[in-house]
Amino acid sequence: MPPKKGKKGKKGGDKSSKGEYQLKDEESRRRYLQDIKDKAKEKQGLEEKNAHLNNLKIQNRWREIMKAAKARDLAQQIEALKQIHERHLDRKNASIETLAKDVADAEDQFATALQAHCINVDTLIELQSARLQTLQSQFETDLGVLETEFDAERMKLQTGHVKEKADILGIMTRMEQEFQDTEADAKHEYSSMRDDVKNKNLEEKHALRIQLEGTVEDLWRQFQAALNQYNTSTEERKKQFEDLKQKDQKNAKEIEQQMRKLVKLQETIVHLKMKLTNNSKEYEERNRALREEKEAIQSHFQSLKRKMNSFREEERRKLTELTIVSNRVIKDLESKIERAEKIIRLAEMNRKLETEEEKVQPFYRETWKEGVQLQGIDEESTTAHQFPKEFAAMEQFHKRYNKVSLDRLALEKQRGQLQEENEHLRNILKQYLDGISVNETVLDHANPLVVVNGRTNAALSHPHSHLNITYVEAAHQRQRLACIE
Repeated sequence: MPPKKGKKGKKGGDKSSKGEYQLKDEESRRRYLQDIKDKAKEKQGLEEKNAHLNNLKIQNRWREIMKAAKARDLAQQIEALKQIHERHLDRKNASIETLAKDVADAEDQFATALQAHCINVDTLIELQSARLQTLQSQFETDLGVLETEFDAERMKLQTGHVKEKADILGIMTRMEQEFQDTEADAKHEYSSMRDDVKNKNLEEKHALRIQLEGTVEDLWRQFQAALNQYNTSTEERKKQFEDLKQKDQKNAKEIEQQMRKLVKLQETIVHLKMKLTNNSKEYEERNRALREEKEAIQSHFQSLKRKMNSFREEERRKLTELTIVSNRVIKDLESKIERAEKIIRLAEMNRKLETEEEKVQPFYRETWKEGVQLQGIDEESTTAHQFPKEFAAMEQFHKRYNKVSLDRLALEKQRGQLQEENEHLRNILKQYLDGISVNETVLDHANPLVVVNGRTNAALSHPHSHLNITYVEAAHQRQRLACIE
């Protein structure tokens, strides 16, 4: 029994030692793996540094190669541009020589034209001066005739005016004397009639008063008698009343008749007064008519005088207008002559610049009529497209003008193309100069060709990047320049 127990104890010790050994082995293996990883990381870092350094060396070498290729390419381009510039310079010199010859010819033509123009101007001035002298002499003769006629007419009018004035003064004095005589007679007659009427009225009034006093006394006596007999009988009173009433009516009639006579006398007095006023008005109207006639004659004389003055002013104005118009015509003729000379001069200059084809055939041939006939349109329909007769004279001018317009558009288009080409060449030259020169502008901008201490200011691509970079070879650029030339 005891030995069995000992075996069991040995087995337990072996198991524990074996577990410790396994733990140690596992730890040592972990340490080994960690060392391997550290060494691998160190190698990887070293390889990355070496790769980065080699990449920089490769890029520097590639830049040197590209600089050399770019320099050769730009040198060839500059040589080509130099040849093109020399050709253009020769062409410009030739054109300058031809233009100098044209200027000399134009100066000769201008001298001859100026001499002819001066001769024509002198002749025109002489003609104008002769015409002005004739007009001045004619004006002086007409003025003398008008002055003589005016003086004769004025003397005639003055003598007639003096005579008429004397006649009118005699008539006025005679009429004033007659008016005074008639006025004295009328006043005398009026005073006599007034005295007669006044005396007659006084007499009638006195007689009427006496008669009325008698009647009043009779009535008073009758009244007294009636009063005495009043108490006798009423019939007698009634009869007496009737008698008195009749007498009263008679007296009233007599009074009315006397009043009518007085009214008639007053009417005659008023009539005489009206007659006197009418006579005075009539003579005043006659005097006023004579005065108006005198004023009319004077106004007629003044109007004739004004007409004569206005006629003189009108003639003077016509003369001034004639001189002004003649001067204006001279200036217009000079301007037209100058314009014609300018047109002739420009035509001569354009004639020298024409090509041989334009000199032989200056106007192009019309082709639109042929095109219309080819389309199957009859002649009647083509007549509708013809221009009016008024524009036939300007047809050749429009042909030349349209041709010049088309040439101008073609030259402008060619100029635009040359400007684009020049801009492209300038950009290429600028790139070349930026590549071979070092200044502040080149250093400020991104330039991969500038490397200082292994560094550049341009963004470089990573060697392991998957970007597709397109490069333009110098051969293609050289081929493009050859095509442009």
